[in-house]
Amino acid sequence: MSTRLVIVNAGSPTGLKFSVEFGDRRALFDFGVEHAPGRALFSLGLKPRPGRELRDLLAVSAAPRLEGVYDAWDGRTAVFISHLHLDHTGLVRFLHPDLPLHYPAGMEELRAAAAGAGYAEWRDPAGQPVADRSRVNWGEIEVEFVAVDHDLPGATGFVVRTPDLSLAYSGDQRRHGLHPELTEGFTAAARGVDVLIQEAVSLTLLEPALEPRVELSESEAVAGLERLVREVKGMLVVNLYAMNRERVHALGRACAAAGRPFLMEPAAAAVAAWPHTFEDPAAVPRDACLQLSFENLPTLIDLRPPPGSAYLHSDGQPLGVFDPRWPLLEAWAAHFGMAFVRVGSSGHSRPADLVRTVSEVNPGLVMPAHSRAPQLLQVPGVSSLVPEPLRPYSAEELKAAGVRRATPRS
Repeated sequence: MSTRLVIVNAGSPTGLKFSVEFGDRRALFDFGVEHAPGRALFSLGLKPRPGRELRDLLAVSAAPRLEGVYDAWDGRTAVFISHLHLDHTGLVRFLHPDLPLHYPAGMEELRAAAAGAGYAEWRDPAGQPVADRSRVNWGEIEVEFVAVDHDLPGATGFVVRTPDLSLAYSGDQRRHGLHPELTEGFTAAARGVDVLIQEAVSLTLLEPALEPRVELSESEAVAGLERLVREVKGMLVVNLYAMNRERVHALGRACAAAGRPFLMEPAAAAVAAWPHTFEDPAAVPRDACLQLSFENLPTLIDLRPPPGSAYLHSDGQPLGVFDPRWPLLEAWAAHFGMAFVRVGSSGHSRPADLVRTVSEVNPGLVMPAHSRAPQLLQVPGVSSLVPEPLRPYSAEELKAAGVRRATPRS
């Protein structure tokens, strides 16, 4: 009897899902859909047809064809979620209600708010929140939740142990956020595993048309927001990511300090746990800081931003120039004479920090994932293997491909 590791990619490496099997049990990690506007068949407003959403997603390989997870539970599969982003959770709503579903307790408040606001559909029953550093045993597969820092609350990595293999999954993480100690704690917990599955999003050149940009830390991004609140004379319209509650509340504090109201759309405010909303554009003060989503850009017609106003993009949708919607964003701001400003901070590790994490974990083998350029993750002294989608890897193969070491026990 041997452990089997399978990387399950639904159409593209950015829709990460993988499974660990031992004996009669299978643990599936993350269950999302790819975010690829203009490349994914369901994007740019195209959605699966009502009443046949799962069938449509399966038909275009946007969801994995897995037995025992949708219409009926096979009694052997459990699902573990690392965080709330849709490329990790977008298919959770289709899971059979009897299937065991585990996710970090630290994301429960955000999950409930996002589901209630319609931001992130979720299965009913919701599943089991798991406390940080707690372990879930699924047969002889042990899964330890180890918190990491990302750009939303409650993100986790995993350390997975079976009788013949130890592996760690980074989840989505960074060291330049407000809580680098969490990611550092993950590297310590994962140290010496046989296999590290490491997210490598930052190795992907998503925006080749852009000049190189300075990569801000989260604290630098917050400082940039505070500066804009002080400097902009007119209305400050903000396109931000409501799930990044720390940034939302930092912006709110900056606006309050400057004597300006910070108002959000009701659904976004519910996700961000922000108390001040607007519905009538005519009632919005001319000096307000105002969150406005891409879909509601026509609201600018009623807002009539005064001279000296600015449009701030802070990691909301669309994410960048790789998205075909980006020129529309710039065109709307230009039409109303608004300065266009970008201030944000990635939720993913910088390339140098990827190398640092892999070096500190010092696994027998690193398998880069969640990247369009996984082959670029090369760390001296650590063997690397770019996984073939859907190909099962045995514990013996994985150990043979890496630096031989004893499987850690704890």
